[in-house]
This record gives sequence, structure tokens and C-alpha cells, in this order.
Amino acid sequence: MNNLKKLNIIRFKKEEINQIMELYSKKISIGEWKDYSISFQQTCAVFSIHRSFKLGPCLEIKKKFKKGSIYTVSSQNSVIATSKSLGKIISHLKKPYLKLVK
Repeated sequence: MNNLKKLNIIRFKKEEINQIMELYSKKISIGEWKDYSISFQQTCAVFSIHRSFKLGPCLEIKKKFKKGSIYTVSSQNSVIATSKSLGKIISHLKKPYLKLVK
């Protein structure tokens, strides 16, 4: 039990999860997102968003801690946006997902 206390694992706060889940519920209701997963590590906390149950995550919201929280949103290992405010990351993700249809 003492070993677990020594681990400094980065986690999302309850308020942060609520912000992300509010957006998630809107996106899932319109069929844009299908599933999510959360992982907590010593270097970052990751909220992964899936558009398909079979494929890996299409988007990841990462929280890193270096002199304050830093949030990034990435897609397939390419960083889309970085901010010290989760609200800015959420507002970036509120934009509709546009897809070219032939």
C-alpha cells in the first residue's frame, strides 16, 4: 500500500471529466463519436475518443503537468491544439467534424 502512495500519477479532476463528458454526450448523441477510454500514467492522463469500436482512438485529450496543467488534443500522433485551459481545448472540439463525401 505504501508503494501506491509514492506513485505520482496524473489524473483528471472531477470538474475536468465533467467538461469532457458534457461534450462527449453531445457528440455521441449525433453519432460523431462512439466510445471513449481513459488512462492515467505518471507522465500524463489521456481521454481517448473513438469513432469506431474496431479502430484505435481518433482523438486524444492529454493532460500533462509541468509547472501547471497543459492540455493537448491530438489525432493519430499529430498535435492539433495545445493550451493551459481545458476550456479552449473543448471549444476546439465543439466544431463540427466535416467529412468529404463523393
